[in-house]
This record gives sequence, structure tokens and C-alpha cells, in this order.
Amino acid sequence: MTNKTYQNESHNMMSDSILSKVVKLALPVAIQSALVAILAIADVLMVSDFGQEATASVGIASKWHFVAIMIMAGMASANGILVAQYWGKNDRVSAKTITMLAMRSGIKILIPVTLVITLFSSYIMMLQTSDTTVIELGSTYLWYAFPVLILTHLIIISESAMRSSGDTVTPLYLGVITIVVNIALNFWFIKGGFGVPEMGVAGAALATTISRFLQVVLIYTYLHYRNHWLFTVDTLTHTEKLWASYKKIAIPTTISALIWAFGTLAYQMIFGHMGTNELAVFSLIGPFESLCYSLFFGVSVACSVLLGQSLGKDEFAVAFKMSKFFIKMVFVFGLSVGALLLLAQEQILSWLNLATEELYPIASPALMILCCAIWLRMLNMLIINGILRAGGDNHFCLRMDFISMWMVGVPATVFAAFVLNWDYQYVYMMMLSEELVKFILCFQRYLKRHWINNLTLASV
Repeated sequence: MTNKTYQNESHNMMSDSILSKVVKLALPVAIQSALVAILAIADVLMVSDFGQEATASVGIASKWHFVAIMIMAGMASANGILVAQYWGKNDRVSAKTITMLAMRSGIKILIPVTLVITLFSSYIMMLQTSDTTVIELGSTYLWYAFPVLILTHLIIISESAMRSSGDTVTPLYLGVITIVVNIALNFWFIKGGFGVPEMGVAGAALATTISRFLQVVLIYTYLHYRNHWLFTVDTLTHTEKLWASYKKIAIPTTISALIWAFGTLAYQMIFGHMGTNELAVFSLIGPFESLCYSLFFGVSVACSVLLGQSLGKDEFAVAFKMSKFFIKMVFVFGLSVGALLLLAQEQILSWLNLATEELYPIASPALMILCCAIWLRMLNMLIINGILRAGGDNHFCLRMDFISMWMVGVPATVFAAFVLNWDYQYVYMMMLSEELVKFILCFQRYLKRHWINNLTLASV
């Protein structure tokens, strides 16, 4: 790791120049993330015709996949951080080697995880609900989605390498094709038709499995056809130093992702034991939340890539100036999006099938709280994923995630739900208390500039 030598940059980094790069990188990622979120909402909405139990079952079953996907996300994040810095250093061999290491190690981890989630699906879902119908339907979903995790890992790692090398458009195009196919298969399998019986929850899972397999085929066909660097560049024979470098970032990043994922699962367990209606509302608001976050996820990816490439070239002053631009932009953007969502609150509730007599009194105040807090969540996402982790400050992020979620958020939510017996909206508000703690810790860390590091190896 190189020393922190702050250089006087002669470049005049104008805001419009940064903005053009952000749009080029962030827009495709944001569109793809939004489509993925819309697909998740479509899954839940389509099965909602089969009752609240079906809605809740898809929500809790997919949450276990979400926990496993967080393992991949941690590994993909570490891969993207290093690929961006090596790309800035013009070292494609090391970038390719890191990607292959991430892919192989992830498969070794996910095979046993997949087996546990599938074989013991009925038992693990008892942690989230006591409704036997929900448990049975959720278990069926996980069995039909058996290979999804391995396929998703191959996709996530490949996309992280492409995005960190500046190609965000290809994952978007291929992702759009896959999502369109997935939605079409959802309509076919869930409702039945053309010789296929009505499958309900199982149909949603089968459609996801087939579409993920198609996406893997499309990605690797494209890479081979275009003689992409991920196919043509050789890998290093001796990978010990790179593997150590990768593990140093990947282990805390993955543990941090798991802490956050299990915390999210804990929140779902809390709402699940408050009642099936509360769980159904949480299952529908969750994907909508992800849809809102997708707008900002693209910005955080762009921030991470641009900062990573600058840090890999020792352009530390440029990196810090860009980070300030990103923070100001997300703050203003977050407040604007929150205001627009508040104005469209009734339409959103109707679209999510939350305007019914049973669900509206629960969902309406919770959605209002989400709209008011979205700017804070988005700012945290940018600072953590786009700035701190871009410079390898992952051990701090790990400590911060544990403190904010498991020492503040989860205990406060449990206390509000089961000791104070508060209504859903107030319990939901307590869940968001972790975001305030997270912001205080992260912004102080950002100002100290411990994240400004060149993570590339001087010699491999």
C-alpha cells in the first residue's frame, strides 16, 4: 500500500465535468437497480392475489436469499474496489486475477449456504412467523429457487468487474433482457396458462431461477463474443499477495454486509411476530424502499469507481474534492425525492395494494416516515459504500454497522414492539434510529480522511 502523499493537482475539476462522468456511470446502474426492485415488487404483487399469507411468504423466503446475497455483495464490493484501483493503475492482469479469486471463493461459500437454506427452509422460517400456511408456502418458494444463489454470485462478481472498469451499460442491457423475461415468466407461471397449471408462489420462484440462468448465459456469451478483457487477459500464477490484499478488504466487508443482512432479517422477525398484516406491509414496503434506493445506488457506485480510480493514481486531492461534490448532490437529491414521495403517497399506497381496509392504517404512517427519512439513508449509503469503502476503510464500517444496528436499532425496535407495545408506525420509526447513529459516526470518519488510501500493490 502506497504512502499518503498529497499532491497539488493542476487539474481544474469542474462540477459539470464530474457530473457528466456521474451520469455516464450512475444512470445505467440506477436504471438496472430500479428494474430489479420493480421485479421484486412485481413478484409480491402478483402473488398477493393469492392472499396475505402468500404475500408474506414471498417476503420472508426472499429475505433468506437476501442474507446470502449479502455475502456475495460483500465479496463483489471488495472486488469492485480493487478492480477500480488497478484499472486506474492500468493493471488489467491484477484486475482479472482478483475477479477470478472472488468468483471461486464465493462459490465455495455459497454451495453449503444454499443447501442449508433449502433443506432446512421450514425450520428457519419459524423464526420469522408462526403462521403454518406462510411457512409452507415460503418453503416451497425456496425449493423452486434452489440454484438462484450460485447463479446470482456469478452475475454480481462479473458486473462488479465490468462497472469498476467503466462499463456500466453492458450489465444494464443484459439485465433488462433478463428482467423482461422474468416478468413474462411470472405472469405465465404464477397465473398459469398455455399448458402450465397455476403455480402461485412456486411460479414466482421458478421464473426467477430460469431468468438468472439466462442472465449468466448472456453475460458469458457477450464477454466471449467481444473478446472482453475478463476473457482475454491472463491471470497471475502466484496469487498469494493479491489474495491477501483481497481478503483484507473482503472479510470485513462481507461480515459487515452479513451484520446488516441479519439485522434486516431481525426487523422482519419483529414485524412478523407483531402479526401477518404487519408482515405483509413490511414485505410490500421493503421492495418499494429498494426501488427508491436504486436511484442513489447508481450514484454510490459511480462515486466508488471514480474515487477508486483517482486513489489508484495517487490523486488524493481530486478524490476528496469529488467526494464533497457527491455528498452535496445526494443531500439535495434525497430531500427532493422525499418531498415528491410525500406528495404521491396515496397513489403509491394504491399501487402497492396497501389501500385496503386492513392494511392502509398500518402502511400509510409508515410510508410517511420513510419519505421523511430517505435523505438520511441515502447519504449514509453514499458515505459508506461510495467513499469510505472505496479507500479500504472497511474495519471502521464493520464496527459502525454493528454499533448502529445491533446496539441501537434492533434493541430499540424490540423494546418498542414487545415491551411498550407500540403501534406499527412507531416501531417502524424506532427501526430507523440506527440511521442517525450511523450518520454521526460516518460523517466524522469522512472528515478525518482515513479513507484516502491507494490499495494497489507496488509489485505483485
